[in-house]
Amino acid sequence: MVHLSRIRELCEKNGVTVKQAASDLGMTEQSLHKIIKGNSTKIDTLIAISKYFKVEPAYFFDSGANEEMDYINVSKEKLFGLIKKVLAYSIHGFGMIKLEWDNQNKTFNSYFDVLNKQYNPDESDLEYISSLLETKINITDKTAPKDLTKLLMSKDEFEFTSSYYYGIRKMQTQEELHKIISFLDKHKIPVSDSIKQDMEDLKQQIRYYESKSIIGANK
Repeated sequence: MVHLSRIRELCEKNGVTVKQAASDLGMTEQSLHKIIKGNSTKIDTLIAISKYFKVEPAYFFDSGANEEMDYINVSKEKLFGLIKKVLAYSIHGFGMIKLEWDNQNKTFNSYFDVLNKQYNPDESDLEYISSLLETKINITDKTAPKDLTKLLMSKDEFEFTSSYYYGIRKMQTQEELHKIISFLDKHKIPVSDSIKQDMEDLKQQIRYYESKSIIGANK
């Protein structure tokens, strides 16, 4: 687990304020406070912070007492590939729930689940995403999320995640509709026009998700 609250500890240890550290790092005090509070930042930013305080990036992560702990050496290409995958899946509606290192194949196995809300990158995120792409493409806030994920994913990944995401959404909406119908039947509640409209809206959502959940349909 990452512990970016240790930035404050390092500030105190080095006799600098958070404001001064932020200024030296080329960011606003508010941005550094946001990183500490949100306990999240980009790889490049974490490396810059580590260099500033003259510590290894591992300083901000859990450390075990076992001196025989194995360390993983990952190429920049593989690391960037993993970052692109996490970003693409998040924009597409998935969040990482597990990350395992496969020692035999020397690669990461990642596991994702459906998010309640898809990740919507801001301007600085889009600039960072552009830097990860092999082919430099001008990405703006007008770039559709679908087009952005296509740049970060392979074609097979895009089609699979599209199908899976909309399939899950369809089941969730069907369950919501079923609960409403069951509740009305159980309590013998008359169906008003507003309830009818709510139910019709859910049915439309189901039809929409159903049309999108077919492999290859989201091209």
